[in-house]
Amino acid sequence: MFCSLFMLLCLEAFFVFCPPARFEPRHVLAPTKMGNAEPYHVEAQYDWNDDGTPDHFRLRVQKEVAPLVEGLEQTPARNQHWSYHCWLVVDSGFDQSTLWEDEWSVRESDLVSFQEIVSFGTADEFFPKWFTWKFHGELNQDLNLNSFEVRQLEDRIIHEDVLGSEIKRLKIEGITPAELKVEILGNKLSRIFVYRGGRREDIRWAVYVPRLRKVMMFLNGFAD
Repeated sequence: MFCSLFMLLCLEAFFVFCPPARFEPRHVLAPTKMGNAEPYHVEAQYDWNDDGTPDHFRLRVQKEVAPLVEGLEQTPARNQHWSYHCWLVVDSGFDQSTLWEDEWSVRESDLVSFQEIVSFGTADEFFPKWFTWKFHGELNQDLNLNSFEVRQLEDRIIHEDVLGSEIKRLKIEGITPAELKVEILGNKLSRIFVYRGGRREDIRWAVYVPRLRKVMMFLNGFAD
């Protein structure tokens, strides 16, 4: 009994002097809005779902600043970087339901990449014309900033892996990526919107699929 009591006292002393290790969660410092920066609001209208009523394309852009971090401790660095966070929302002109939503950020260092296809000096010149920019140079789809088109899509630019991800994201049942690709290819009047995200090379291709009554991305990047 004496031995048992002695062991109990030793265990209590161990836990008093050797507390359990605690692992604090690491928090990445969140971006904050620039106090004196008004957001950009840009709009356009296209009939994406082909119901005879123009749909509302709205781009909202907010300038944000975030401290850089150093090392594993996520401590604030002396310098800061800033970016433009973009939200694209497309609402049906008929019943105001949301057809498409997307968001991305454009770092200030990546903004200059768009100067290879359109001519501007500052963000104040770039974002307000987001829907109306005309590329300079030779006529080439790869140089468009964004465009709305009605045409038949080619097999080479519809990627089944992208369609598969969209099927999962939208929780669509009863159709495979291969079947969906065949259906899109069979539509001679596919209504597509092609636009660029965080940098010039970030090209996003989305199409309205009539049978599913949904907009889906089918390619991300340059066409093969």
